[in-house]
Amino acid sequence: MQMTTEARAWLDATVRRILARHQLGDAERAGVTYELMSHVHAAAEAHARTMGRSEVTPEDLEAAVASSGGEEALAAAFVAPLARPLERVLFWRRLGAFSIDALLLGIALSFLHGLLTLGLAPMHHLDEGEGLDDDAWMLMPWGYHDATLPLAVQVLIAGASAVLVVGYFTWLEAREGRSLGKRALGLRVVRLDGQPLTYRESFLRNLVKVSPALLLLDVLVMLVAFSKDKQRVSDRIANTAVVRA
Repeated sequence: MQMTTEARAWLDATVRRILARHQLGDAERAGVTYELMSHVHAAAEAHARTMGRSEVTPEDLEAAVASSGGEEALAAAFVAPLARPLERVLFWRRLGAFSIDALLLGIALSFLHGLLTLGLAPMHHLDEGEGLDDDAWMLMPWGYHDATLPLAVQVLIAGASAVLVVGYFTWLEAREGRSLGKRALGLRVVRLDGQPLTYRESFLRNLVKVSPALLLLDVLVMLVAFSKDKQRVSDRIANTAVVRA
């Protein structure tokens, strides 16, 4: 029996919440996802037939979850037996993951810088001396320095670059729990309260990446003050940690 579009979205969100309660490897996660969806779908089909419906609706899925004892009971039955302890990661593996992300972002930023430079430079009078000092550009988010460009153009380019960088990490980690670099090196971002990572927590932990200087400071504070917890300051604010997937 087919599910409605709303039912499929409801089931996906519910399974994500259930899986977020425990740490799983990729293979275990894929298997448990299939088993959970199959179990809930089958129970929802039975409920839909009882109600005389030809499609599974969100109401049928809610009834199926309730009849199974709720999300906690499903997590205990399907997820907990395969779960493993959280193994937090401090530095080198995270640095490797960030290096992969930085390489990909560098390509995107180069394209963005070139596009904005071509689009904005002709609209301004390029007066020598309007640009940033040789050292001041480092204070800008993902600083862009070209002495021939006015300060306003450089600020706009740097701001757009910061949005791209923070948006990349925020979007991927909220949706999948990891960026492309973290995926390559087997890392994942999790909430320490066991709830699914939302865009709010993802944004809070990645806001510091608005500037390379702020990110470096955040990492140094982690290594000096919070190495035992293996959390950046931004992770402590968002109540998140980076763990092995």
